[in-house]
Amino acid sequence: MIKHIKKTSIDRSSSVPLYKQIKQILIEELQSADGRNGRPFSTEQDLVQRFHVSRAPVRMALKELSDEGYVYRERAKGTFPVQELPVRPPGLELGGLVAFLRDQGLDCTSRILEVDRVLPTGNLCPILGLVSSNKVLKISRLILLKEIPLVWTQTYLDVSEYFQPTKRDLEMVDSVFMLLQNEKGIFISRGDHQICATSANHEEADLLGIQNGDPVLVIETKLYTRNDRLIGWRKAVHRADDYKFSFTVNR
Repeated sequence: MIKHIKKTSIDRSSSVPLYKQIKQILIEELQSADGRNGRPFSTEQDLVQRFHVSRAPVRMALKELSDEGYVYRERAKGTFPVQELPVRPPGLELGGLVAFLRDQGLDCTSRILEVDRVLPTGNLCPILGLVSSNKVLKISRLILLKEIPLVWTQTYLDVSEYFQPTKRDLEMVDSVFMLLQNEKGIFISRGDHQICATSANHEEADLLGIQNGDPVLVIETKLYTRNDRLIGWRKAVHRADDYKFSFTVNR
C-alpha cells in the first residue's frame, strides 16, 4: 500500500491557485491537530513567512477557512481552529450538513427514522398553501456526530406520489434533495430560514439524548425550486450544547 503523504509546501508550478493550496494544507493540519484547543492557528504574517507569499493569498485562504467553519478570527488576537463545536457556515448548501461535517474530518452519520406520505398538519397547510387532504412526503432524519445525536430534521415535500424513496435510498445519500434532482429533475435552489432558541419537548429530548426542557436551536426553512415554487418545509432541531452558527454581516 502506498502511504499518502500530506503536503506541507506549495507548488508554484501548479495550476491550482496559491491560496487554494495554502487552504488545503491548513485543512489537513487542522484535521490532524488532535484537539489543541485555544491555541492560535497562526497570524497572517506567520503564514506569509512560512509559504513565502504575499498577504493576498494568505488572506483569501483564511477567509475561506473562516467562511467554511474551520476557523474563527478575532481582531488583534489571531485565527483559531474550531475544535469542539461543529460550525454551520453562511454559504452551506441546502441539505449539505452531513457532507460538510465529513469534509472537516468529523465522524458524521445519519439515520432515517421515517419516510411516508402523510396529511399535512394544521400549521403546515398555510405554510405550503395546501388543503388538509393533500398528502405530502415526510422524511424524518437523525444526524449523529461521533454516534451522538446532533440534529433531528423533519422535511415535508409537496411532490408527485411517483417520487417515493425508501429508507435505504435515503440512507445511501446525504440529502433527499439530491435524489429529487437526479430522479425528477427538481432542483431546490433556495431556503428561507427562521432561527430561534427554545426548549426541547419530550419527543425532541428523547431523540437528541437531552433532558426535557433543555435549550435547543430550531431552524425552520421554506424550500423553493429554481422557478421560485414553494415546494417544501423543513424543521431542524439542534442540540444547543453541540452546535453553533457562523455568519458575516456587512456594514
